[in-house]
Amino acid sequence: MKKQLLLWAIGLYAVTDLPAQMINPCLYDLAVYQYEQEYPGYQAALRRAIEAHLPNVAAKDPEQVFTIPVVVHVVWREAIENISQERIDAQIRVLNQVYRRRNSDTINTRPLFHPVVADAGIEFVLDRVIRVQTNEIFQPTFSLSGTTLPDKVKRTAQGGSDAIDPANYLNLWICAIRPLNILGQQSPILGYAYPPPGLPNWPNGASAPSPELDGVVVDYRTVGDSLTYNAWGLNLPMRGRTVAHEVGHYLGLRHISGDGLSGLLGLPDCNADDGVDDTPNQGRQSQFVCNPQQNTCNDGPSDLPDMIENYMDYSTETCQNSFTAGQVAIMRTVLTSLRANLPLMPSRVRERAQGTLTQVWVFPNPSAGMFQWRLPHDLGTYTFSVTNARGQLVVPPQQGQPHQLLDLSHLPSGMYFLQVRPQGQPGWMAKLIRQ
Repeated sequence: MKKQLLLWAIGLYAVTDLPAQMINPCLYDLAVYQYEQEYPGYQAALRRAIEAHLPNVAAKDPEQVFTIPVVVHVVWREAIENISQERIDAQIRVLNQVYRRRNSDTINTRPLFHPVVADAGIEFVLDRVIRVQTNEIFQPTFSLSGTTLPDKVKRTAQGGSDAIDPANYLNLWICAIRPLNILGQQSPILGYAYPPPGLPNWPNGASAPSPELDGVVVDYRTVGDSLTYNAWGLNLPMRGRTVAHEVGHYLGLRHISGDGLSGLLGLPDCNADDGVDDTPNQGRQSQFVCNPQQNTCNDGPSDLPDMIENYMDYSTETCQNSFTAGQVAIMRTVLTSLRANLPLMPSRVRERAQGTLTQVWVFPNPSAGMFQWRLPHDLGTYTFSVTNARGQLVVPPQQGQPHQLLDLSHLPSGMYFLQVRPQGQPGWMAKLIRQ
């Protein structure tokens, strides 16, 4: 895709029926105008942000896996909105499948797209869950004088939950998002996210107006891996791909249609572009269908159909299964530049045991008490235990999992040692700092 008409910036994921789609607004100009009123100098500051194309550093270490710690804020008004830990865990599992191309439905990628799909090499770990009960209602508003997103969900003082260190954590807010009302038409909103500032494939003014508002917001009905969302009389399958879609925006990806103006009005806009060369030209978003014959733009002899498999389309979630190599390059470049503080260090501890290098991921470390670690999936059965600095056993030996959570909050601050003993292999030790 070579054309460069970039119109819609905020990654707002809306469900519409056909009449509503015909009046779907270009929220970019309205939202930026609104932010300029609330945050004087906002647009000028963004113009001073990175304007040149980012260097493509993704290929420097293609084997590196970026691990992103996630803080989940569950902001609930009704009990049904206070979703279970099991659903949150399922969502993290889906993110890891999607961004490592390990979901079972990748077999549904059509052969003509096999040359361009890719493993993003990005993984996610749940750092903590914060639950806040509120009396507030979270609803985007549209008017000719300004458009407002429900960012108060990100502020404790406004009935939401303050972000936790957004430079170092992906903050994910889960709440009930009320429908957007546009000239009498209601359009349910599944989620939204801000991209990093200054990316060349986004218009100026697309990113968060202030750092504490950075992150992803999704409706509680989209979180998990086996749900159904009823909207406009349609039962939409939810498979955790809404969060994957919004994280894509957060890491710099646009909708593959490029959000052209006429596309937002329901008519194909083949002059719009998402800034990614290996996504086919697409004139408008799929309207929650999975039609392999869909082809909104005919580009001549080398024409490809719309990539309904792409996570950045609006096809049904049971249809989405792929990122392209070009999209992966953008996300990995963002994680080495504009969001370079976000990934965990590749290994907090690397130990050599009898000539065998074993990588241990321990995070956060130091910690106030809750530690997680990640071990190679092919490690097999192992046991772990924890001793204090005096060598006294404080956590007795027990069988562990590849992704393990360890609670040391009942122990005093100090230094502890995690000992891991794989079956039939040399053991090793990692230092833990309990703050």
